[in-house]
Amino acid sequence: MIGVPRWIYAPALLGVLFVLLPLVAMVSRVDWADFVSLVTSESARDALWLSLRTSTVSTVLCVVLGVPMAVVLARTSFPGQGVLRSLVLLPLVIPPVVSGIALLYTFGRKGLLGPTLDVLGVQVAFSTAAVVIAQTFVALPFLVISLEGALRTAGHRHELVASTLGASPSTVFRRVTVPLVLPGLVSGAVLAFARALGEFGATITFAGSLQGTTSTLPIQIYLERVTDPDAAVALSLVLVVVAVVVIGVAGPGQGTDLGARRRRGRRDVPPSAEPEPGWTDDEVRLPGGHDAPASAPATGSAPLALDVTVAEREVAVRLSVAAGETVALLGPNGAGKSTVLEVAAGLLRPSSGAVSLGDRSLDDVAPHDRRVALLAQEPLLFPHLDVLDNVAFGPRSAGAGRSASRATARRWLQQVGVADLAERRPQTLSGGQAQRVAVARALAAEPDLLLLDEPMAALDVAVTPALRHTLRAVLADRTVLLVTHDALDALLLADRVVVVDGGRVVEVGPTREVLARPRSAFAAQVAGLNLVSGTWEGAAVVNPSLTVRGLPTSAVAAGAEVVAVFSPSAVAVFPQAPAGSPRNSFEATITDVEPLGDRVRIRTLAGSQAVAAEVTPGAAADLALVPGSRVHLLVKAVEVAVHPTGS
Repeated sequence: MIGVPRWIYAPALLGVLFVLLPLVAMVSRVDWADFVSLVTSESARDALWLSLRTSTVSTVLCVVLGVPMAVVLARTSFPGQGVLRSLVLLPLVIPPVVSGIALLYTFGRKGLLGPTLDVLGVQVAFSTAAVVIAQTFVALPFLVISLEGALRTAGHRHELVASTLGASPSTVFRRVTVPLVLPGLVSGAVLAFARALGEFGATITFAGSLQGTTSTLPIQIYLERVTDPDAAVALSLVLVVVAVVVIGVAGPGQGTDLGARRRRGRRDVPPSAEPEPGWTDDEVRLPGGHDAPASAPATGSAPLALDVTVAEREVAVRLSVAAGETVALLGPNGAGKSTVLEVAAGLLRPSSGAVSLGDRSLDDVAPHDRRVALLAQEPLLFPHLDVLDNVAFGPRSAGAGRSASRATARRWLQQVGVADLAERRPQTLSGGQAQRVAVARALAAEPDLLLLDEPMAALDVAVTPALRHTLRAVLADRTVLLVTHDALDALLLADRVVVVDGGRVVEVGPTREVLARPRSAFAAQVAGLNLVSGTWEGAAVVNPSLTVRGLPTSAVAAGAEVVAVFSPSAVAVFPQAPAGSPRNSFEATITDVEPLGDRVRIRTLAGSQAVAAEVTPGAAADLALVPGSRVHLLVKAVEVAVHPTGS
């Protein structure tokens, strides 16, 4: 635990004394001999009972009015929002007596609404209703500011996931938003009650001091201060005790950060304790074909094809996913992949474009009605629900009963191999366990389209193979759009690859073909290959930085746009240009030296062209290969495959 500077304790102690000494002084002035008779008098009992009743009603009104206000302020954006927030919080800073005057000239007989209320036979000022209104007016900002802060801290990612699982906005608010911010809501309600209980200035100005009607305990204390100081001190102590009890019983722990509690709960379950199956990716036959995946529970409907056209955020992408097909969306950061997923999920409405699933247009369909589920890098399980109810969330949102939803959830938990975790809380799961539960939750919603946004990017390498096998099993015959940076994810899970770069589609094709014969720089990077683009001039690819000799994989016309592809392992590194048989020879500068198992990856720049080579650790040491060194790279022409970019 990180300590605090010692000097902090001095001002902290002064602050505590500043609060406690006045209370101690007040207690020292209490006439204990007459204390019971003073606080049990009829006027005292009436005042205390009135304060408790009106403060309770005021707190309820603060919740009813304040929760929607906080949600609007935290979850929406509109012109003048800052001004509105300032007005809502204004009662925090203006004197209470000013609040009372404002209320009097609003609801009083000569106020703004007074004549209308008179016609209706309603008398507000100088009534118990006026006490409630005054207390609500000054206490409401305490609830709004507390809950708005909780909403902003909690974020809205869980709510977005819930909407893609089929939950309507009202269901999301009731089953996700409110439980997530409940500590902040309770803290706000406690603060509002305490503020209402101690309200004096606005109340006496707007409601007066009629015993049993408007004379609350603070007003009674004020009146007794003139006629009977001992009674005023005794009643003040009662008010302090009531306030301490309210805050002490309802307050402690309610404002605890939910994320911190999740982290504390997770500390007891180290990732190494995760009971993952002993699968390795080597067990899968890669080029020769996939092993038959395990059958997944039936979705109840045939797969549907997806068509997406996006024109937003400098992204202009059009792609299709056939019914029952898995397409991997590859591209560098900022290429537009997330924009495509958000548009498909309905989380982003583009300025132009279209989304259709089967014969159904999704352009004007809300996320919860799309039957499109999103699985992100983080599991984003609902922390207030156990694993079983997390997975049952989708069926429940679709209208299924509790028992049926839980039966569906148990079936999917069994399918992904974590049925034994059904009663656990998300904060007790390891990363791999949580992500497999998230897979089950997404599929239990029976989506027509499943969107996967790098679902294994945040996982430890020890648990990634098991999740890959789980996904291969459950994605069979489903329509899936997968965003990934991992070539193995694409090989194991995807039928086709779409490569986007700079907001445009630059390459499309079967997964194995694209990764074996990449035509774009990023696909070559994912496949671990070097790629040089240029024009075909006789026996070489001519690039502004390099001229690369190679062998075409098909007939290529002179002047055609082509790419030359070769493996880093085919690149030899020399300190000087050697003589010998005709080869590709490039002078380059080393930019990075990266250990790679029993090899060392050397990254270089030949002109402006990036070229990678692989050497043994011994060779790297003997040649003193360090960033900034000048070297000569040699590649045999027979190691270079030349592909037309138009095929």
